[in-house]
Amino acid sequence: MIISTGTASGKSLAYLTPAVSACLDNGTVLYLTPTKALAADQLRGIRDLRITQVRAACFDGDTPFEERTWVRKHANYVLTNPDMLHRSILPRHAQWSMFFRRLRLVVVDECHGYRGVFGSHVAQILRRLRRVCARYGSSPAFLLASATASEPGVFAKRLTGLDVDEVTADASPKGSTTIALWEPPLTELRGEKGAPVRRTATAEAADLLADLVLADVRTLAFVRSRRGAETVALQARAKLADVAFSLSTHGPAHSHTLLPINDSSHRQGLPPDSSYREGPPPDPSHRQDIPSGHDPARGKTPSPVHDLPRDQDPSPLSGHPRDQASTPAHHPSRDQEAGSGHLSPDHRPLSEGERRVSSSGEVTPHAGSGHHSSPAPARGATGSLSWALPEEEGWEGLPEKVAAYRAGYLAEDRRLLEKALRSGALMGLATTNALELGVDVSGLDAVLIAGWPGTRASLWQQAGRAGREGQDALAVFIARDDPLDTYIVHHPEALFGRPVEAIVLDPDNPYVLGPHLCAAAAEIPLTEQDLPVFGEAARAVLDDLVSDGLLRHRPAGWYWTRRERATDLADIRGGGGAPIHVVESSTGRLLGSVDEPSSHTTVHTGAVYLHQGETFLVEELDLDAGVALVTEATPDYSTFARDITDISILSALRSQPLGPGTLTFGEVEVTRQVVSYLKRRTQSGEMLGDEPLDLPPRTLRTRAVWWTLPAAEIAPLAEEGFDLGGSAHAAEHAAIGLLPLFATCDRWDIGGVSTELHADTGLLTVFVYDGHQGGAGIAERGYARAREWLTATRQAIDSCECDRGCPSCIQSPKCGNGNDPLDKQGALRLLATLLRP
Repeated sequence: MIISTGTASGKSLAYLTPAVSACLDNGTVLYLTPTKALAADQLRGIRDLRITQVRAACFDGDTPFEERTWVRKHANYVLTNPDMLHRSILPRHAQWSMFFRRLRLVVVDECHGYRGVFGSHVAQILRRLRRVCARYGSSPAFLLASATASEPGVFAKRLTGLDVDEVTADASPKGSTTIALWEPPLTELRGEKGAPVRRTATAEAADLLADLVLADVRTLAFVRSRRGAETVALQARAKLADVAFSLSTHGPAHSHTLLPINDSSHRQGLPPDSSYREGPPPDPSHRQDIPSGHDPARGKTPSPVHDLPRDQDPSPLSGHPRDQASTPAHHPSRDQEAGSGHLSPDHRPLSEGERRVSSSGEVTPHAGSGHHSSPAPARGATGSLSWALPEEEGWEGLPEKVAAYRAGYLAEDRRLLEKALRSGALMGLATTNALELGVDVSGLDAVLIAGWPGTRASLWQQAGRAGREGQDALAVFIARDDPLDTYIVHHPEALFGRPVEAIVLDPDNPYVLGPHLCAAAAEIPLTEQDLPVFGEAARAVLDDLVSDGLLRHRPAGWYWTRRERATDLADIRGGGGAPIHVVESSTGRLLGSVDEPSSHTTVHTGAVYLHQGETFLVEELDLDAGVALVTEATPDYSTFARDITDISILSALRSQPLGPGTLTFGEVEVTRQVVSYLKRRTQSGEMLGDEPLDLPPRTLRTRAVWWTLPAAEIAPLAEEGFDLGGSAHAAEHAAIGLLPLFATCDRWDIGGVSTELHADTGLLTVFVYDGHQGGAGIAERGYARAREWLTATRQAIDSCECDRGCPSCIQSPKCGNGNDPLDKQGALRLLATLLRP
């Protein structure tokens, strides 16, 4: 059974009820979740039930070794993740024999997270689980829970290998959610080839997070990467530290400050608008009282943000902007004026019972006597709202209201952050998608989503983190400088009223299936009767494993005979290969590790590496030793690796006409080499340089979708002066950017190649390929929805306001050719020709 409904719709209760019943009937339950955070949250909820017969326990990488024996012998409700099931529980199934004999129910929670190559690995792990259960005489029911997905029953069958019933009706009550689509403004800066640069989504998210925390709105900010989450938290804390310093140092003497009405200019590093709004800091008791005054540049009504410098002129009569050179390094764009204020007799901020300050600077007495917990906002002569100054709370702790949360933190640190967010001790948390999946954080009012999260399902899942108690909520999608993000904000119909995507995975991928067949043979020798469990491709893959010497075939079946652990062959979350250890050169401290394929793009020499709020520069990447040496630093830029790619066609699996051209899906061999990296200023997005790298090429056998156009169709474009190579190149970049809207993937999961004349086709050809060995089903999805996908690609290019191309339409941050040549108008003509009826 799969239950596929929206957030806070009662899915947990739906599987918890039969799970508890199974425990009360002397059975056992296995609960699987993609993240440790969700397992810990579920464990807390189960223990809150106080049912003594339910002995629940987590079994994951955070479980102390002395507790693991107790869990194996005594727990009847085990919460774990696919990684532990793959590496520990299934290989040691004999130690879990009592648990498996009584296993009644397997709960697969938040299963929409199991997509692409990761999902394909999980599908094979679940097949190995079914086989082990059969060994011990049990046949558990599988109950899957998912956010709303297209064709959930079909997906669940591919994931489990079993026939599945689906439940999709969602009648749960919900408050309203306001969705804002937010496009950062263009700056005066110029990037590659003179293209205009937008303010970064992370910088916008940091400012908005600080704004909302100041307005006492409990907020989650979802950021695409670990580094991005750390950056947003650091920038928001720096902004709040400036506010806290100003208010704690000068607050008694200058209790109301001048606020820029239009602050988009100072966010771009330009002088602020000459118009200012006056007003004191917000009273935390007034969540809903946002001052009036619409800001057209930012597209919202600004909350009372006190963005004051540490070195503010203390004179209450100062009306002059600060010298830009005195701005702190961590906020180069902050430009603010000091205003007049009022002293209290004891040099403290006046309480709400003593006075109010209106937005016109007028002191307004509090209506009524005494102190009220939720007083109404006062209005000054201008009629705009004002805020009471806090009476008892110090400003020094304001930056501590914001933190970062991501995988890689110690377990106790993650649990403390979750608890602090639930209690309200934290008002803002910048996180990766580690908190997207089901963690019950009640009381959240707003969610910021910095960059397209990959799928509509993920976007609605993240937006659903707010308002879980039935209250109204706010969700803000902040567009990155990216074709897909730009398309979404200009074409909201692509987001609203559209069904969510189908979840793509390919359990028969031989590069996934092979390692799991080895692991299954190491657990229990494989027999002919086992082959249907693993699918039709199993026999051919077994023959390859035997010929490669990984398995031995005997009359009784297939055996693993090596000393190594068979589970080490499958890196279910990475791309294979031994991990690269990240080590601090001065101390020898191990900071973390990355998989070998990712090391070429994330810890290459010169890369900026972020770890738990600390920033490092990579001194050297030694692939032979498996080590990346880093040193602590504070660069004001981020880095992006760039590669060059060659592609050859191995076989065409499917083909169909598309306009006057041909669309094909097939197998290809891709040779990629990282050749350089870009340095981009963190705050503004300004390009600082392109540094060369010397890394070995990597070969990838995968699947791709490609289209060709005959010479007769493109000859008129060449005669009109369009650059055919640049036109195809621009269309390729934009198509890569838009494919995640039609297939469950990220643009970094796919790659592309374009050429005016390809050796294998003899025609102008544009390829888009899966960036995983054997393919991940992404290119196949693009083939199935090619006309919709390429139509949206053309619309994205056409609607971009730039003249010759920019990162929002046809430029790519990972282009090894330095985004040259690119022809925006030629790409529009080329795609129009291809899409001709």
